[in-house]
Amino acid sequence: MASRRSASGPERASGSGTTTRVSREGYFDRSRQPLEILAFVAPLVVIYEIGLVYALRTTGGTLTNGAHEELVRFFSSIGIDPARLSVPALGLPGVGLLLVLILWQLLVRRPWTLHIPTVGLMVLESILLALPLLVLAQVVSRAFIPAGPEALPQLSTFGGISMCIGAGLYEELIFRMVLFSLLHTIFVNLFRMPERWGIVLSIALSALLFALYHPIRTSAGAIDLRRATFFVLAGGFFGVLYIVRGFGIVVGAHAFYDIAAVVLFSNE
Repeated sequence: MASRRSASGPERASGSGTTTRVSREGYFDRSRQPLEILAFVAPLVVIYEIGLVYALRTTGGTLTNGAHEELVRFFSSIGIDPARLSVPALGLPGVGLLLVLILWQLLVRRPWTLHIPTVGLMVLESILLALPLLVLAQVVSRAFIPAGPEALPQLSTFGGISMCIGAGLYEELIFRMVLFSLLHTIFVNLFRMPERWGIVLSIALSALLFALYHPIRTSAGAIDLRRATFFVLAGGFFGVLYIVRGFGIVVGAHAFYDIAAVVLFSNE
């Protein structure tokens, strides 16, 4: 009787068959949902925050990636005082990201029932989706190291992994969740473009800006065409991945690619 009562309660509370619909979802649907993304992303945020405290501190300050730094500046520019929130300034982007996912979960009004096997499969899928970028990196330039060849080899193993995870988290937050969504809104809602063209242009422009964000010039100041080509193609790949597989998977694929690239290329 207890199991029958617990099964019928949520369905009555949902009022529109939400529980039944969720129970019928497959992996590809569940992995795009905010609660599963939150469970997948939260450990990555924690690892990066631990890295900031224990592995990325130097005599000159704390090493972070550019996207993370921009988010810290953004919070400062809108007057958010981390001291009042009892949160270190460098921790604000992580807190902000997790709050966005929690708010998303609240807005879609899905049950707070986490499907743990989905999170495990998201890890596996992210690793597999990092492989095409590794192949592309080898084709375009074997010497490519994604997050800065000068800095990463000087870090400890955990420091390098932390930096790569931070790049996956905050570059995808800025260039996919925020920038792509903004461009899509402008093209489709403001300019009234067809949905397909709005998506294509948003992916292309965000990929170009993603490339410009990275170091694409040689020491002489000229544009390194191999490096620029890779970043544009990688940005396009992440854009398509974001559309097809969602925010969690694109974060994971980006982070695992960076980790693998550093491990493989730092020894060359």
